[in-house]
Amino acid sequence: MLGGFLGAGKTTALCRLATYYSGKGLRVGLITNDQANNLVDTHMVKAEGFNTEEIAGGCFCCRFNDLIEAASRLREKINPDIILAEPVGSCTDINATVIQPFKIYYKDEYRVEPYTTLLDPVRAKEIALTDTASSFSTNVTYIFRKQLEESDIIALNKIDTLVPEEARGITAALKKKFPKSDILNVSARTGEGFDAWIKELESGKAAGRNIADVDYDIYASGEAELAWLNFVANLSSNNNFDADKFLKQILADVKKGLTDIKGEVAHLKLALSTDNGNSLINLVHNDQEPIFFKNEAGIAKKGRLIVNARVRTDPEMLYHLVSRVVKEAGRKAGLTVAIEAPQYFRPSRPVPVHRIRKT
Repeated sequence: MLGGFLGAGKTTALCRLATYYSGKGLRVGLITNDQANNLVDTHMVKAEGFNTEEIAGGCFCCRFNDLIEAASRLREKINPDIILAEPVGSCTDINATVIQPFKIYYKDEYRVEPYTTLLDPVRAKEIALTDTASSFSTNVTYIFRKQLEESDIIALNKIDTLVPEEARGITAALKKKFPKSDILNVSARTGEGFDAWIKELESGKAAGRNIADVDYDIYASGEAELAWLNFVANLSSNNNFDADKFLKQILADVKKGLTDIKGEVAHLKLALSTDNGNSLINLVHNDQEPIFFKNEAGIAKKGRLIVNARVRTDPEMLYHLVSRVVKEAGRKAGLTVAIEAPQYFRPSRPVPVHRIRKT
């Protein structure tokens, strides 16, 4: 299992791990997780050709039985050697509610490897390593810190965006703050540090060594501060449009709109499929530029857009902002835009199926 706060790069890392193990001749299955349907992450890993199951409507902890069923379906379909699973980015207490139950109730069927939490450098500097005010509330930052506290491995991701001295400074601070976790530097985008990470995963060390003391009132309040938005938009035109330019226009206008309403991005993902292929772009911070994971959609006359947004703001306000931006970008590109299956809400209080407080 691979956790981490929204925007940490979990899905990119899962795809690289899956590619590595597939290259070793092993059968790999993936399980993605979200609070709502129409998940960009699922679209992304399926586009890479991996056998994937999706659990929507709650985190692994609250949908533990669904997690077991998803793993069983993968076993029936491909009999995988390895299952890679990605919990919701705003969830914590995974150790007590998912890993320990696996180790106790399913020990004859599965072996759980050490639990990794991926960490984005911007969030590391803003939340994990300082006591100064963050763009998120103390309730949201509480979730972030508890995710790190319960990790067997903390992997500082995106080190290709840092100078070596900066990476060393963050790593040293993490070792001091989280002495019970193994600290690694990786880049899911380039593959740097993956050999050392895989060595840790395959080291035979026990999984779930660190159970955090989680206050569910604070946890629930933190999750509820983040608005969740997922929808699909079908695009069509008599003329060609530039898919990547369209995606960048959407993110630029959403960023501006969120600045106006003082909304803070935790993660904003867009996936656009055309007859040419898939383009995927994401934004993980108000002050950063969007990053393409893929840009293969090219020039096309029609497409299918998936939007996933996790933002500190009001859910209805977020929906109206993003849907308006998508329609306006479509009008400028000469597109007819038909939005379907919109879901926008605040996550409800987590109610785990199991909660085992001892390793």
